[in-house]
Amino acid sequence: MNIKDNRNIKALKGSIGGFFEGFLSFLKNVLILFKQDFREVMLFILFCTVFTATATYFLKEFMLQSMMRYSNTTYIATSNWREVFFNPVSLVIMIVFAVIITLFSLFEIAGLLHVFSVAQIGRDTNLTSMFMAGLRACRKALHPKNWLLILFVLVLFPLTKVLPLSGSTFKLILPGFVNQTIDYTSSLSILYNVLYIFLIVFLTFYIFSINSFVMQKKTFIQSCSQSRRLVSTHFLETLFTMILLTAIMNFLINSISSVIVVNAKEFVSFISRRRGNVVAKSGDVGTYTYVLRQILKSYVSPAVNNAAITVLFYRYIEEKGGLSALSEDNFRIEKPSKKFSCIFAGIMVVFFAATGIYLVKRYSYLGERVSKPYVCAHRGDNVNAPENTMPAFELAARENLKWIELDVHQTSDGVIVCNHDSTTKRTHGVKLAIHNNTYQELTRFELGSWMPGHQEGVRMTTLENALELAKANDMNVQVELKGHPADVGFEENVLKVINKAGMHDNVMIIAQDAERLKRIKELDPTITKGYCMVIAIGNLNDIDYTDNVTIEETNVTPELVRQMHAQGKKVFCWTVDLDDTVQYLVSCDVDVIGTDNPMLISNAVDKADSSGGMSRVFHIVMHIIANMDK
Repeated sequence: MNIKDNRNIKALKGSIGGFFEGFLSFLKNVLILFKQDFREVMLFILFCTVFTATATYFLKEFMLQSMMRYSNTTYIATSNWREVFFNPVSLVIMIVFAVIITLFSLFEIAGLLHVFSVAQIGRDTNLTSMFMAGLRACRKALHPKNWLLILFVLVLFPLTKVLPLSGSTFKLILPGFVNQTIDYTSSLSILYNVLYIFLIVFLTFYIFSINSFVMQKKTFIQSCSQSRRLVSTHFLETLFTMILLTAIMNFLINSISSVIVVNAKEFVSFISRRRGNVVAKSGDVGTYTYVLRQILKSYVSPAVNNAAITVLFYRYIEEKGGLSALSEDNFRIEKPSKKFSCIFAGIMVVFFAATGIYLVKRYSYLGERVSKPYVCAHRGDNVNAPENTMPAFELAARENLKWIELDVHQTSDGVIVCNHDSTTKRTHGVKLAIHNNTYQELTRFELGSWMPGHQEGVRMTTLENALELAKANDMNVQVELKGHPADVGFEENVLKVINKAGMHDNVMIIAQDAERLKRIKELDPTITKGYCMVIAIGNLNDIDYTDNVTIEETNVTPELVRQMHAQGKKVFCWTVDLDDTVQYLVSCDVDVIGTDNPMLISNAVDKADSSGGMSRVFHIVMHIIANMDK
């Protein structure tokens, strides 16, 4: 190793040591700001969270009702969502809704940035000043010159989920099946990660734009320019500080949550003298720890993160000699009058009281007990055997499940076979279009070794064989119609197989294509039908070509289930592969839960609380909290 290499290593060590020395100083300053106005900060975040959640609930319902009214429909489902969402009036309504929710987030961020900026110069502030700072920022953001700020808060922060500045930030939630598709498709996963990294880099350059916008008389474009100039010489320092702070915050919140929950459970067990089942206790600890973690993240993270970017913002400004240019007006503190305080407090009391009475009246049915749902093996037990095959269905039978689900296509010679995709590329490794090949040609190939639960010699099976197995084991079957537009007599042939197997009363035919179900209804009005929906909103009872509904899990609500049950219809949900949502679905009173991992979900259903009253309300609220940052 030469002298130059030694110098480089020493320089690198010095840079790393300098960064961590600066980071420790940064953390110290963040804690000082966080501590100085702790009470005001916590009260402000609590108000923003409760008000935003309440207002969003009513605004969302008003938005959806308005869109359905304009589209002349009473529900939104797979068959009509494009017509409802993508007409000009609906687009305007959604944009207005998104802007309002974004302003809620900006209000909270501006109030927090104000209190920490004032603390930065050694002063104390009050709630009124935080409210006024939030209102000024919202009014300023509505100017046409600043509309980009709304897009910045609406999209960038929710997508990156790094350094959340508001507990009420608008959430962009992808349905479970979309996340699964991204996880299981390497090209999509790579694209998603590349986009994610790009967004984090972009956020790093413009992270101080909100500080500048809130605390200075600048437009958002001017604020972005200032942020870029400040970060240009501190990019790596800012990036690594953000990442390290996020990691430390997550570690501390996770650790504190675990310690609190474990000790609380042990204390309750000691007082009640009930030790309980070890597995059940560990499950409870995991659930409550996760919920507490989300609560702490919503209340502590925004405060710490806003304090953090405030410290960095003023540090970088001071380095460039710009601190003296900040006017005293940027740090003004409002003095609330008694009249203003009384009027504001009165309005809030009336608002929250009226909301509470309305919610209690609307959701009084949550006091009723629920029935535990059946578990349906989605494509069979496809965790332990290849999907849509006889071994997967046989496993489900041995696990004493009451339901299995399978997908069907039609071969060129009219045989109804079980397969999810229209080709055999994913499952067999050979791309054969099912509708263009005979059953004999398709069964020449075994399922590939890459399939979960791979077994030697497993080939494509027929619907007839699957139904015979189900009948012998007293199981019900969801038969999902896939098919191809070129198929001739597809629905007729499916019905023939079902009737031949003597399973007419034990089959529910499901489809995402509404036209398929309408055709089934024409051919046989008596067979049970289920409309398979990715989105399900409104009065689904008005869908007259289905007997039941099968809904993607993230769209299930207790109100929707109650509405369907009132009309004698059942609610099936899919595809639930994690047990952390099972308790919520049980509390919603769904009838059947579809899953790729039936044993895991069956155990979760067995452990789930099916009582009504406050326990049911608690589980539903805990689920909402637990999904706040997903």
